[in-house]
Amino acid sequence: MPLKTYAVLHLVVLFSQVYSERNDGSSSIRELIPLQAPENLTLLNFDDKDVIIKWEAVSPESVRGTFRGYIVRIWNHGLSQVYAVAPDVTKTAVQFFPYSKNFITVSVRNDKYVGPRSAAVSFDAPQTEPGMPYLFEQNQLGSKSALLQWSKPSHPNGILLGYNLYCSEAIDYGINEKTTVHEFIQGADNTQAKITGLKEGQKYQIEIAAVNCAGEGEHNTLFVELEYHQPYPPSMPSFKYKINYNITNKNDFFEKECSKPRYPYVPQTTMKIDMFDDDFYVLNETDDKILTPKSTTLPSENINEPKTEEHCFVKTLIKWIPDVDHNPGEYFYIKYRIKGQKEWTETLPELSEDYIILNQFNGCKSYEIIIVAMDGGYKTESELQETPVVVFV
Repeated sequence: MPLKTYAVLHLVVLFSQVYSERNDGSSSIRELIPLQAPENLTLLNFDDKDVIIKWEAVSPESVRGTFRGYIVRIWNHGLSQVYAVAPDVTKTAVQFFPYSKNFITVSVRNDKYVGPRSAAVSFDAPQTEPGMPYLFEQNQLGSKSALLQWSKPSHPNGILLGYNLYCSEAIDYGINEKTTVHEFIQGADNTQAKITGLKEGQKYQIEIAAVNCAGEGEHNTLFVELEYHQPYPPSMPSFKYKINYNITNKNDFFEKECSKPRYPYVPQTTMKIDMFDDDFYVLNETDDKILTPKSTTLPSENINEPKTEEHCFVKTLIKWIPDVDHNPGEYFYIKYRIKGQKEWTETLPELSEDYIILNQFNGCKSYEIIIVAMDGGYKTESELQETPVVVFV
């Protein structure tokens, strides 16, 4: 069990008493600066989010006043915290600042002064579970989908790997766990996802939680209930792209990220995660709510171009950014061509996800790309974007 033997000092007011003869013949203690710093400050081990430390007690004579205990200060590159510890305590647990180099000192205090600090001890603090993504919003897409957007946690507390997303049908006394759908959203900067297969008039509970090498953080929750939607022309969409996009198996991704040299605290076993399919999940409209994976990767495409060096052909991710302030549409497809060509290549409409991966994308050439948002039979094109020529070495 962690040793909670301190009080956090946010504001300390110390009163002075002077040891002297008063007019009425009484006396009081004169407070002076303590002489001795605690010695042999030692880090013992970690316990959850605390570090356990101990030190040797000081001699009462060195306090030079009323012995009020010890001051423990812990800090890193940007934050600091001070704890007050009782006089009879020389072993305690204090909360560390995760995934950073921490420093600790201990000092004696009397009623007026804090004495000299001990020699500082430093350590590389382990990761702890990340904070909660506080901004979590949803916008309806057409008649059976919703776009979810959230913010990165302000305290990642380690290497942020991505986010766990949960969707369940809400009922009067909670959720119907048989309908719960889980998806891992890979990547710290991937803060948008589309969920589809929702039914009009059904209330859904959606939860998001950040994930790092220490595990899953606190959940943020919102509710989605789709309203009736009559299709009409979508507003102009936008998009972003990433050339040479690498698809990594989830377990391989976790092991790679959590084994990097910059990870200061290496656990004895590599963190294992549940083996969910990574493509996409929708609520199947059957009674048993079986999860249905939907692939979002297009098959290799033949581009009528002279053969280029093989290393030029890469995967490219196109991420749809709907205009949620107006009518975003319900789904989209992509038009693209090598700059200078007349004919466009069109993908199939992407009905489930908010991205499309283009295979056999020639990164050594410049492309013109347009994304087309659709709502029923209506469609609206984005502005054209040109991709740069990428030199692979």
